[in-house]
Amino acid sequence: MTGEYADEAALYRAALLLGLVRGDEVIRWADEVIGRDAGAPVAFAEIATTPADDLTRLRECLYEAGGGKESGEVVRRLIGLVQRDLASGRRTLPDTMTVLKQLRAFVTVDRTLNEQLKTLGLDVAVAPPGSPERAAAEQRVRDWLQQYA
Repeated sequence: MTGEYADEAALYRAALLLGLVRGDEVIRWADEVIGRDAGAPVAFAEIATTPADDLTRLRECLYEAGGGKESGEVVRRLIGLVQRDLASGRRTLPDTMTVLKQLRAFVTVDRTLNEQLKTLGLDVAVAPPGSPERAAAEQRVRDWLQQYA
């Protein structure tokens, strides 16, 4: 398994878990890999033939394709997807905060990033809704995410 496939598989597995991509996007990627690499691992054929709504099976196949532990680059790309969803309006800030909390819980992140995410989450959570403090905390989240755009 090449590093390229492993990182991409890890990215898609975690992105499915966090609701950042849909099953059909993963299947499309697997089809592209199969189309350009006749020697693609068998797991890609399994991904390509799994129903798009069977997210558990897709994540299992992605794990088999080498998508185990997420590298630092994969984590950065996941945060970029979170930023994209917020910037596009696909996800609200409260929903974004939930995804960032899930990222901390379900994806291996380094200590520094874990502390940043924890601080951002606490700052928003403790600030009273509608207050200048809440608005400032939410803007810090937006500004922080922007570096991953």
